[in-house]
Amino acid sequence: MLDQMRRSTKSGFSYILVGLLIVVFAVFFGAPADGCRPSGSRALMASVDGTDIFTEDVNVIYNRYYGANRSTTLDDTYYEQQATALKAVLAIYLLADRAEDAGLRVSDEEFAEYITDGSRNVEFLSSYGRTGKFDGPFYERYVKFGLSVPLQRYEAFKRRELLARKYLAMLDMQVAVSPAEVEELHELRNTRINLEFVKFSQETLAGALDLSDEAIAEFVANNAERIATYFEENRSEFETDERVRIRRIYITKPAEAAEDADALARYEQAKTRVTEQGEDFAAVATDLSEDYARSQGGLMDWTTPENLDAAIAAAIEDAEVGEVREVETDFARMLVKVEEREEAGVPELSDVQNDIASTLLRQDLIDERGAQMAQRLHARAQADDSSLEEALAAIQAEVAAETEGSEEPGAEAALWNSLSVDTTGMFNKEGQQIPAMFRAQLAGMNFGRSWNEIPKLGQNTELLTETFNLSEDDALLPRVARVDNTLAVIRLKEREDAGELEADARAELSSELRAEKVSEFLGPWRFLFVNPLESAGHYVDTALEEGLENGTIELYEKSSPAAEKVRDMITGDDPLADLVGAAN
Repeated sequence: MLDQMRRSTKSGFSYILVGLLIVVFAVFFGAPADGCRPSGSRALMASVDGTDIFTEDVNVIYNRYYGANRSTTLDDTYYEQQATALKAVLAIYLLADRAEDAGLRVSDEEFAEYITDGSRNVEFLSSYGRTGKFDGPFYERYVKFGLSVPLQRYEAFKRRELLARKYLAMLDMQVAVSPAEVEELHELRNTRINLEFVKFSQETLAGALDLSDEAIAEFVANNAERIATYFEENRSEFETDERVRIRRIYITKPAEAAEDADALARYEQAKTRVTEQGEDFAAVATDLSEDYARSQGGLMDWTTPENLDAAIAAAIEDAEVGEVREVETDFARMLVKVEEREEAGVPELSDVQNDIASTLLRQDLIDERGAQMAQRLHARAQADDSSLEEALAAIQAEVAAETEGSEEPGAEAALWNSLSVDTTGMFNKEGQQIPAMFRAQLAGMNFGRSWNEIPKLGQNTELLTETFNLSEDDALLPRVARVDNTLAVIRLKEREDAGELEADARAELSSELRAEKVSEFLGPWRFLFVNPLESAGHYVDTALEEGLENGTIELYEKSSPAAEKVRDMITGDDPLADLVGAAN
């Protein structure tokens, strides 16, 4: 059929046009790759289920994207580009075999329509796709000289390509969305709630909790083993680096020799007063030093040796406390005195036991009091059938009255007054049940929509489900919740239900769900036929991996360096992004 079409379109003008196009192609874009290898010979690169794939098969894709730049491409880059083309060819042949196993075929009529369709046949998309007219002589010349592929081999490849395309289109068409799935997404997306809550966080309560020295001492006496265990389990928290504190007398070295002589005289004067006359170092520093620490008698902050000037650190490395060392740099002369040293290490337990006791006691009190306060607030809101604002205000008033006139009237009130009511704002739970909706059709598929966070409270899928079951009649969560180790009393503030689903909205949701299911199941499979330099998605990638594993795909690495590289592309890191850049 194609032979007839080619013969019917031959004319003298067509041959002239073809000749001009070939000249333009050669002048402006260079000659395409010959045989897809530097030597120009034909090579067997791979096979798919016994069908051999040669360089001319790979040329169909290689020369489409890379052929114009072959003469200026380094061999290593060339083989990587060739491997990219080979990967696409392998996928097409593999999927074509699956199509035949599924009973799909390509008739001559289908093939002729495909080849002559400029909107689907990528090789001619820019050549005659704009006019929609098929030119037989141009077709033959372009395949032979533009792609460097024998015409019969090209048409055999395009038949496999159309088969693969029909197979993926068939899988695409089989992805369906049920009415129940549409209704469920509608409910998930358009049912919204706003929660009010009070959090009993350690940070909030700790600020209102004042621990006396007596309480800490009592805790130390009664919890020695617990304190020791905490110390051993958290030793890294108590480790300290070596630290040093110095004083220095800093005399700047001017650039001019005459001025430097005066500076040297001042330095020698300071040295004599400190080392020979025994004057107080701080007094001499206040009198003669020229840096920012002069007003503090040359005293500098505690620091580690690593943070000191390298010359100072080296000079005082083995100096004892009270010892004075001389230091000279390109910019200054200094006298440096070691005031104090702290060696690196872990302090004794006795030195930090009060700090540990304070931490543990505060944690215990917060856990205990937080639980008591949360239960009291929950009970009050439940008994009064009131909002949390009203329940909290009532308890705060009660506590103020209960503690009036006591020895420490502010302690309990301070704890309650540290609490406040917050709201989540309106939110939905879209995404929570999406994997479950598709589980029957796409078992084990991860849809990447794992959001399960309640705004301002944290992640808790079980709690999220409970809160969406709250109603105006049963607004209070029937228990004190725990989210991210923090207690919270939660109540429904307002709710918006999804309502009826209109026909247009139903169609939009159905289309959206189907697109998502196709994306997760197949990925962007059309790239394999439109732009095979881009990833065609996980279905195609998985098919290639399985083909290598079960031996359906054989790669002949000894005769083709590209075959070795394509194995790495399929099984390991894919350098696709770099190759796309190399094609441009």
